[in-house]
Amino acid sequence: MSQFSSEDEAELQSLLRELLKGVKDRISGAPSVECAEEILLHLEETDKNFHNYEFVKYLREYVESSLGAVIEEETENFTRGDGHAVGSGQDTVVHAVTKRTRESTQYKQMMQTLKQTMMVVVESLINKFEEDQLKKEEMDRKSQHEQSSSHYTDNCSDSDSSFNQSYAFIKHEQLQV
Repeated sequence: MSQFSSEDEAELQSLLRELLKGVKDRISGAPSVECAEEILLHLEETDKNFHNYEFVKYLREYVESSLGAVIEEETENFTRGDGHAVGSGQDTVVHAVTKRTRESTQYKQMMQTLKQTMMVVVESLINKFEEDQLKKEEMDRKSQHEQSSSHYTDNCSDSDSSFNQSYAFIKHEQLQV
């Protein structure tokens, strides 16, 4: 699962959209872009539903499938004593395994692939958002144009009325003359 297919990208796009909808109120209420970024960066700490988002589950599965073997191997090395000298305690082993995993080729490849894929996914979401905004603006313009043109349309059904012809807009001064 180190490479993403176009189906994976489409699924990631959908899952990311779902995540963003889930936190929309929190980020749209932020006073600045920087604050919204901070909210997103600390989402795991502040959102009790963080691990329930399908996007997060997907990424967790991806990381596990990409690095699971590396983590197991490094853990075995350290618990057998084959690794570098490590002090006693679980935190020290976790720290050492994490450090070695992050230094591994598999981790670097996974991160590069993930970054590239997420850039494509986010770019696609941005483009879709911009397209949707343009369509919405166009629909608003059409709607506004239809409203303004119907405002000046004569809807009178009395064909004998001399006012049923057309309207002429003249200035007040011209009318007085």
